[in-house]
Amino acid sequence: MSTSETNPAETSEGQGSSDDDMLLMRRRKHKVAGANEGLNLTAMMDIFTIILVFMIKQYEAAPQNITLSEDLTPPKSTSEAEMVPGVALTISKTSILLDNKLVVTIERGKSVTPAQWAVVAKALADRRDTIIALGDRGGAKFTGDVMVIADGEVPYETLSGALFQAGNEKYTTYRLILQAGGKN
Repeated sequence: MSTSETNPAETSEGQGSSDDDMLLMRRRKHKVAGANEGLNLTAMMDIFTIILVFMIKQYEAAPQNITLSEDLTPPKSTSEAEMVPGVALTISKTSILLDNKLVVTIERGKSVTPAQWAVVAKALADRRDTIIALGDRGGAKFTGDVMVIADGEVPYETLSGALFQAGNEKYTTYRLILQAGGKN
C-alpha cells in the first residue's frame, strides 16, 4: 500500500508563494494597531535643524545695512574695502547705539559724561559675554571685531572715548565704516 502523501515543504511548486504568505501573516500579526505610518518626525527635525544652521551661517556672513539720517552721516571715502561683520558701535550726533540698540543719548554740543561712558562699557561687556556664550554653544566665536559707524561731525573726544571703552572690554580690532563716494 502506497500512499502518495506530499509534504508542502518538499514540493518545488508553490514553495515561494507559501513562504511569502507566511511572512505576510507574521508582519500582519506584529503590526501595532494605530501605528503612525506618516512622516517621521525625527527626520523632519534633522532637516529643519540643518536648514536653520545654514540660514544662521548665511546671515552671519552678510554685511550689515546702515541706515543714514540727519544725525548719522559717515565721512566719505574712495576706499572700496569689503565690510567685515562685527559688533556695530554707532555714534551719531545725538546717541550711541550698540547693534542698533540705544545705549546713551547725547545732548548736542555736550561731552559724554563718565556715567554715560560706564553705561557704554557695560553694554559692550554684556554683548561680548553674549557672543562668548553663543560661541561656547557652537555659534561664531568672539573675535574682538567692532565696526565703528560714526557721524562725520562727531567730536574726536567722543570717538576716541568710544574706542577706549571698546578696548577696555577686550575688543581688539576696530573698523571705521565710511561712506562711498569720496573725491580722489
